[in-house]
Amino acid sequence: MLNNIAKDLQGLSAPLSNLKLAEKNPRKGDVEAIKKSYERFGQRKPIVAHRKTKVIIAGNHQYQAARDLGWDKIAVVWVDDNDETATAYSIADNRIGQLGEWDVEELVSAFEMLDPSDLESVGFTQIDVEDYRALVDENIGSAPATVMDGGLGDRTSKKDGKADLQVEQTNTYDEFLERYASRAVRAIMLYYPNDVYKGMVEDFARLAEIMGADDTATVVERLVKERLSNE
Repeated sequence: MLNNIAKDLQGLSAPLSNLKLAEKNPRKGDVEAIKKSYERFGQRKPIVAHRKTKVIIAGNHQYQAARDLGWDKIAVVWVDDNDETATAYSIADNRIGQLGEWDVEELVSAFEMLDPSDLESVGFTQIDVEDYRALVDENIGSAPATVMDGGLGDRTSKKDGKADLQVEQTNTYDEFLERYASRAVRAIMLYYPNDVYKGMVEDFARLAEIMGADDTATVVERLVKERLSNE
């Protein structure tokens, strides 16, 4: 099955059965998101594996996505790294992508060119899009997406001791609500360490099932209201 692999990569294809997942992988990726991307675009970037051991150095989650989709082959670049180099490259492959920042205005412009049905395949939701549009409305410019502190106070991320993101202070919460009254939805982002994230996702899913809720947002809303009603 090569039709899932970009034409220029097909010469690098190898059976998935020949490859081995890394026993220790510090990066916990979103296999479901990669599956959506593969379903939409196919494989356009090869994974990296050790020629002798067949252990995957970079692309473990790509491999898992391809396997879950029933692929029998995937494009691979084979290397002869020693253990130290293989570990270093694995970390670099995951980390370097995290160091970049979005130019928010350019990203929002790119969203305008997408069919809404393609959002999941590129790793975003409609709520994400609304949040980035809100950042543009606030004239933040080029910065990572973040949720403002309820519209109150400054929020700054620092790099080399200098502020690279500063959100202008909103005078009152009422002004904040008025500014975003035209938005159909708004987002509150919850950040968890990698070792906690998976458990929280599972817990939210379980709570949604128990409560008969359609999504995590409803679960959080009900929990908050329930807690406050007991005060």
